[in-house]
Amino acid sequence: MTGREYMIGGLRTFVVKARSPRAVLSIRTPYNSEAHLAEAAGWAARGFTTVVQDVRGRYGSTGSFHPYHGEGADGLACIEWITAQAWWSQAPFLFLYGTSYGAHCATETALAAAEVEGIAGVSVVVPALGMGETARNRDRAFYLQSRLGWWCEHGDAAHSRESSASADLLETLPVSDIGGSSSPPIPSWLSVLEAGRSDAERRNHAAALHCPLLAQGGTADWFGQDTVDLWSSWGGPSALALGPWDHSMRGSGRAERMSAWLGAALDGRPWTGAQLYGHPGGPLRLETWPTARATIELPGGSFVADPLQPFPSCTPSTDVRGLATRSDCLARPVPWRAGAVVGTPVVRVDSGDCDRHWGAILVVHRRGGEVEQLTHGMSLDSVVHLAPLSTHIHEGEELTLMISAHAFPRYARDLHTDDDHLYGTRAVPMQRTVRGIELEMPV
Repeated sequence: MTGREYMIGGLRTFVVKARSPRAVLSIRTPYNSEAHLAEAAGWAARGFTTVVQDVRGRYGSTGSFHPYHGEGADGLACIEWITAQAWWSQAPFLFLYGTSYGAHCATETALAAAEVEGIAGVSVVVPALGMGETARNRDRAFYLQSRLGWWCEHGDAAHSRESSASADLLETLPVSDIGGSSSPPIPSWLSVLEAGRSDAERRNHAAALHCPLLAQGGTADWFGQDTVDLWSSWGGPSALALGPWDHSMRGSGRAERMSAWLGAALDGRPWTGAQLYGHPGGPLRLETWPTARATIELPGGSFVADPLQPFPSCTPSTDVRGLATRSDCLARPVPWRAGAVVGTPVVRVDSGDCDRHWGAILVVHRRGGEVEQLTHGMSLDSVVHLAPLSTHIHEGEELTLMISAHAFPRYARDLHTDDDHLYGTRAVPMQRTVRGIELEMPV
């Protein structure tokens, strides 16, 4: 099924109609609307007339692509067009849907269309919520590897490329020069470095929205905490599905889950609360994200960290048993009980030096012998918020917290000089001294 093509304000738009429509699904994407037509046909077969649109400046749409700018206004114009069509009256219920950047489009459209009747809900997957939210974590650490990869492939161009960030490019100092060193160049690179998060503003905006929300994400995804935060701050009925998935959400069953949620929302009974997958016996169900914490005091120590041979970042699927033997980190056993662990751990490093970056990794020694990274974090100061945690600790398994100065190439490096870490060129080794560590674990 190819759908019928339209141009709406210069933006290429496809409509795939359902034979017996139940509602309309709107998808806005920078990743080529034609590539979504098979998915649109699947939703149409389930009764959802699906509208897929290229965002401004991408693929079949005119104009220039300015990531994370103007998507609310263009999304509102798309809604106005949809609600003016003759087929709209057959099923006048609209759901906004998007994955990654498309989730940004969906949420910005929901904000712009807050007073529009007929919006039945918003469904987002691994939401990339803004320029600053994708550039930095909540502790202001710069996501070097993911941002360079995304901008090499998708940024500053009308079509995505098959290019990727080389190891040499990731090593570039200063980081600010990467945009000019990349092939092709990334003209917007400095704007990425300068982008800041807007957490408080986003929470306030989300709280003002009253339609249902389904947010799906993974604890191994870069934006796992943003997924949890969006769900927690949403003003209407909100549902969270979180599991041990990365940004691809492969094997997560997200389409089937969304289909069931769409039906429940149309029946006036949208889900609420969180379903946390990957636990023995099936998903855990919670109404709110845990905030209670137990504080564990751990001993300090010292190590030498070298930005030119930095402590490495690891993917969640990697066996990290070799990391604890490195000399450029502290590894401290964490006394903890067996059972489910859900929440957002916080690490406080007592170093007496508030100008240094600190990284932390929580790992579990599984019964089979492998050492699994559960969660990680990096901060530009001594307080490190780890990524959301949802796992099960079995009897006989042990936790270890590792403290480091770097987690490269996931995050840009602390250069150990007085220069800004994104604009400096000089890097030197440094002895890091830790007087003590506080680990706040969710309970």
